[in-house]
Amino acid sequence: MGNCTGVSEAALTILPDTNNTPAATGFSLSQDEDPEDSCRSPFIGSDLEDAVYGQIATILQEQQNFYLEGYKVPCIKRRLAVRIRAVGGNDPDAYIELLRENMHEQEQLLATLSIHVSQFFRNGSVFKVLEKQILPELLEISRHSSSKLRIWSVGCANGEEPYSLALLCQKQRYQEDLLSIVGTDLSPEALTRAKRGFFPPERVQGVPEEMLADFFIKSGQQYRLIEQIRERVQFFRHDIIADQPFYRANLILCRNLLIYFSRAQQQQIMEILAAALLPGGYLVLGRAETMALGSRKLFVCIDPAERIYRRLPGTA
Repeated sequence: MGNCTGVSEAALTILPDTNNTPAATGFSLSQDEDPEDSCRSPFIGSDLEDAVYGQIATILQEQQNFYLEGYKVPCIKRRLAVRIRAVGGNDPDAYIELLRENMHEQEQLLATLSIHVSQFFRNGSVFKVLEKQILPELLEISRHSSSKLRIWSVGCANGEEPYSLALLCQKQRYQEDLLSIVGTDLSPEALTRAKRGFFPPERVQGVPEEMLADFFIKSGQQYRLIEQIRERVQFFRHDIIADQPFYRANLILCRNLLIYFSRAQQQQIMEILAAALLPGGYLVLGRAETMALGSRKLFVCIDPAERIYRRLPGTA
């Protein structure tokens, strides 16, 4: 259509052993943009000294086995400033001492570094393309071959994206035993919320009224996705850089995650996703993202506006 510039068999074929692999060498950031407006510290963003950044990175590496290499330093510095401000500090040296001695603060910082905010059918136009074009094609191929349709949502936060895909498949009355949807994220807290399936009103604003009535139950001030849809998605803790990918996928959504990585890491991630996709499978990136030059030999762009690519056969 144009050129783009810019776990079991029930899940996917190979499920990473997250209990035995080393802790992540990176982390899955949210599908939303960095909340720069909330950074009001005197040492916000790039003003945070490199020495301070280095000490914080060392603490996270030594005590949490989290590595910050490869991520865009300004983005991480802004999020560090958010946390320092949240504890009422304006002295980065004092915060370093707090972080070094306080395990709870380390956990809170990691939570800040992976802010999870999204909503159902976010960027609705891309879901329209998936509903009208991509999913019908993949569903038809799966039906004719009696093979499982495998979908992987990378950096799924609280589950809105993979659940949106499950709702679209339900709308097309796809056979449940031929469907596998996996959502992965690094944050255990986000994955716990995803499995519970409770969402505040602002998260379901993009859900069509009829779908909201059919598949959600009002519970106090929240909406809960019905069990039938929740059971269609499996959630796993997973790091896109450190852990083994989920292979033989037909469709992968990896939206607004690459923007936090250096070019070298972006290239590495694209190669991982290409290896995970079956030939002819589809990859969806975020609108603010472009494919690294070295990866363009692996994909053809089928929708420049929505950043939808198709895996080319016979490439590696």
